[in-house]
Amino acid sequence: MLSKISILLTNHQLTLKNISQNQHLSEQDLRKALDENPDNWSSSVLSALSSSLNMRPGDLLELLDPVYSLKINDHSQMIQGIYIEDPEIYEQIRFVVESEHLEGWQPDEEDILRLLDEALNPSPTFQTEISQIWGEEDD
Repeated sequence: MLSKISILLTNHQLTLKNISQNQHLSEQDLRKALDENPDNWSSSVLSALSSSLNMRPGDLLELLDPVYSLKINDHSQMIQGIYIEDPEIYEQIRFVVESEHLEGWQPDEEDILRLLDEALNPSPTFQTEISQIWGEEDD
């Protein structure tokens, strides 16, 4: 499987040999760096790759390993940029998201939309499974 940096280089029609020659850095050092975490790249490797891609080094690192951020705005009732109109449903989804986020879940917009859809249109099968788990009887 190709790494993100390999895909970027291919999309920009760049080879390690080209970068090596243009940036005066050994091709072997570049090849070795591609097998490492970008956070461990030397400044010369990061500089060579980012300038070859016409990017700032920080932008390249962000693209390769984006920093996750949970965005909750109580004032506008938005989670990860998704507006939730009903205040009660907003609070319920917010509780689930925050609880699971503490356990390591990193929800994106699509995840929030799925939660919202399930809250607005509960699946009868899913509701039955939940009732069985909690030992509740069907109504």
